[in-house]
Amino acid sequence: MPIEVPRQGGKNNGVAICVQATYGHIKRHLLVEWFETQRLLGVTYIGIYASPMTHPETRRTLTQYDGTPLAQLRTIDYIDGTSGKGHFLMVNLAAINDCIYRRLYTHQFVAVIDFDEVCLNVSPIPY
Repeated sequence: MPIEVPRQGGKNNGVAICVQATYGHIKRHLLVEWFETQRLLGVTYIGIYASPMTHPETRRTLTQYDGTPLAQLRTIDYIDGTSGKGHFLMVNLAAINDCIYRRLYTHQFVAVIDFDEVCLNVSPIPY
């Protein structure tokens, strides 16, 4: 099977953010505040991953942002296909790697942060 490598000429989309797999419940107002803060700071793409342990209310909020140009929601399952006990680290690493490789040739910068962090100074500084 041939290996396809994207052309590197398309890096003009600024900053992309990759977030590890989402577990549990994150309050809606905090998620909305986080997404809108990232947008105001100039982030052009956010890769988010829902796991089987993502709370339904949190999943609904993530799904609403999936319908915008800012974010893409992907679902990541556990390796064993059931409880995922002991697989949290592997699932998080897989989600982050997937996001980075998807944006490697489309954005100038790719940052890996969590929902309790913001990406400051994302505007390119002219030298």
